Amino acid sequence: MSPLTPRQVPLWHGALWIRQGAYAVLQSPIGWMTSLALWFAFILVCSLFPMLGPVFFSLSLPALFAGMMAGCAAIEQGRSLRIPHLLSGFKSSSRRLFQLGMVNIAGETLLTLVLVLWGGQQMIDLQNLSLDGAENLEQLRAALFSLTPLFITLVLLQVALLMMGWFAPALLRFTTLSTLEALTLSTQGCLVNLPAFLLFTLIMGILLTVATFLSFALPWISGLIGFFIVALIVASVYASYRDVFHEAPPPPITP
Repeated sequence: MSPLTPRQVPLWHGALWIRQGAYAVLQSPIGWMTSLALWFAFILVCSLFPMLGPVFFSLSLPALFAGMMAGCAAIEQGRSLRIPHLLSGFKSSSRRLFQLGMVNIAGETLLTLVLVLWGGQQMIDLQNLSLDGAENLEQLRAALFSLTPLFITLVLLQVALLMMGWFAPALLRFTTLSTLEALTLSTQGCLVNLPAFLLFTLIMGILLTVATFLSFALPWISGLIGFFIVALIVASVYASYRDVFHEAPPPPITP
């Protein structure tokens, strides 16, 4: 039984996580850029292998994310984020983090099976009707309506997977919890703080919209904007972890 218990935080802490995340990014901008550049390069390499690449990436994602959590802890302790932090997840808690990666793959497989087995033929029919234009408008509306339960189910499954994985990498990196305990606590932490997460999602959605417009208006800095947004999301996850699981201060981090 885990001694950790997620605490319920006020609604406005959803905005506080983003503010603290932005502060963490600005404390070590070069470290964030170099670490994320290596992460993106890894994604690019995985994309070169259509069959095994995505599987290996999904297995490795929790370890990489846990490494970034270690980097955020280093920033909190007054040091800089460095590339060894990103890779530290492969050295510390690697077995449990790879187990979490297997859960990711199982979740992705479940989503794919639901989409194909439930809505595969309906999606094909919808595509055929959309190609006909206005000739089958009523049939197109009926087809869209019939897919509504599928879309709702997929969204609920995706939200459930997101809640299980939100705090799990940090919990596995900073504690001795089992993978199942981390998944359970992560879900509990999200459920008891739904108002804060809704505010976080709303503000982050606005920021993403603004970032998208800025990327189109100022294409020469679109890459920099993208780096900042990704770093902000990662750092905000760490801020939310430290807030919700305040009983578990991270140990001194050495990459």
